[in-house]
Amino acid sequence: MSGVTKPKVGRVAPLELVEWAQSGRIRIPRFQRSYRWEASDSERLFDSILRGYPIGNLLMWRKPAPAAEITLGELRFDAPERSDALWVVDGQQRLTTLIGALTASEHTVDRRFRIFYDLRENDAHKRFLSAPQSQNPRDHWLPVWVAGDNRRLIAWQRERPWLTSEEYDLCDSVATAIRTYEIPMYEIEGDDERALREIFDRMNTFGKTLKRAEIFQALHSTPLDVQPSDLDALRDRVTALDFGDFSPQILMQSVMAVRGGQVDRDFRQEFKDDEDRQQAFGWTEKALRLVVDWLRNEAGVPHLRLLPYALYVPVLTRYAALFGRPAGRGGELLRRWVWRGAVVGAAPQGNTVALRRNASAVHDDPVASATRILKLLPVGGELWKPDLTQTALNRAQAKINVLGLLSAHPVLLAQAVDSDGNHYPVGTRLDDSRLLMDMLNSGGSPLQSLVSGDRTMAGKLLHPANKTGFGFFSEAWDESVLRSHCMDERCVELLNLEDADEFLARRAAITARIISDHVQRMALFGFADGPEAETLFDENLWGDTTDAA
Repeated sequence: MSGVTKPKVGRVAPLELVEWAQSGRIRIPRFQRSYRWEASDSERLFDSILRGYPIGNLLMWRKPAPAAEITLGELRFDAPERSDALWVVDGQQRLTTLIGALTASEHTVDRRFRIFYDLRENDAHKRFLSAPQSQNPRDHWLPVWVAGDNRRLIAWQRERPWLTSEEYDLCDSVATAIRTYEIPMYEIEGDDERALREIFDRMNTFGKTLKRAEIFQALHSTPLDVQPSDLDALRDRVTALDFGDFSPQILMQSVMAVRGGQVDRDFRQEFKDDEDRQQAFGWTEKALRLVVDWLRNEAGVPHLRLLPYALYVPVLTRYAALFGRPAGRGGELLRRWVWRGAVVGAAPQGNTVALRRNASAVHDDPVASATRILKLLPVGGELWKPDLTQTALNRAQAKINVLGLLSAHPVLLAQAVDSDGNHYPVGTRLDDSRLLMDMLNSGGSPLQSLVSGDRTMAGKLLHPANKTGFGFFSEAWDESVLRSHCMDERCVELLNLEDADEFLARRAAITARIISDHVQRMALFGFADGPEAETLFDENLWGDTTDAA
């Protein structure tokens, strides 16, 4: 059959894309790489839509698609077989963002889909913002998923009778933009892959695009009518959270932890039928999403490679499956458990025994469960000091050291480029950029040598590799820049004098203090654990004593 070389050119509105997605018409092949956008990209996308700026074109390949389980952002459902499916060739990031944000809710975990419009922000360029699930949105923040639904928008406005005429107009502007914005879409039907490749090469794109080889390999590397195994699918979906690559062992332990009982039992004989297995994997994925969000935003662990112990994942997954996202007193105690365990060792009896004991301790009540697993940790920790000789990320103490350096919010000392080709200027905070994820995803060390020959943290810099070397400190850097890298002006003087011994001694002292202070803030050694003090005086525990003489 001869291929169709001339594409059908049309325009599609964001809400129409949502309808197509929910009907199972839009299909995204399994890519080697995951959803890569940051929250700032999502904010910028909706700002462009409001202003009527172009956001690039979509390139779709119209081909049949089998019945399948669809995942787009946090939208997940069973889709029927389609003869007119649209496979996304270019535009995955934009589509995922639009669909994820417009189908979100207050329960959505991924910050990149929790997009709001601030009705009271004076700077028009900063009105779109994102917020983690742990942050309660302000009452004057209009969720984009509300703005995209006329009835929900009217109800949202009625609940806020204090809105001014100007704020009503802003709501209407956002809603109108979402409903009427048109995205150019090129649709290819047929088997002329050469034409498809050429169009892909020539298109002007927006955001972080895929290379041609990546997307065409993804389209053809696996039969489109074959679904991956459940474990592979789970791994793909949690890897899309951009928190690192979860090993099959961690995922199996997490599934078992969610189901209860002995975590290390035989996985192969676990499920009674396909429905039982699918349900278990669905619960586990939902819980893992909550765990990743909590680790990032509450426990201060931005990536799996920096998590001190792998057993934290299945235990926290069981907790999230039973009680939801860790919050309140339970969340506070869990953070202490993560950090105290990092210091004193979370698995003193070995990983298997520790995993079994910790997972078994999570049941009935969130605060009581967190209290029980805290008590399983070895005593001590108050006198702990950082071991600055540890720099390899296969050791828990080295991970603590890197997390301590991150707590100082290091900034770029030279321009850097991420894996998607985006440039970051000097002064960009490393922990607020894609660069940190690139450094950790690469598998190499995120630490660069500052002093040749020194293998301790005192001679290391948390910074992307730079071809020009690290002769950065010959300039008069601002004090805040130096502080972000655990240095002061005296350190710079010693470095420029090539007094390596004095420099390393001084920087070691500063670095150790910053790491120690961060660990104490997170672990709270010496503080009382268990229920909050005021619950001990709940009148229901003691009965009504108002009539006592």
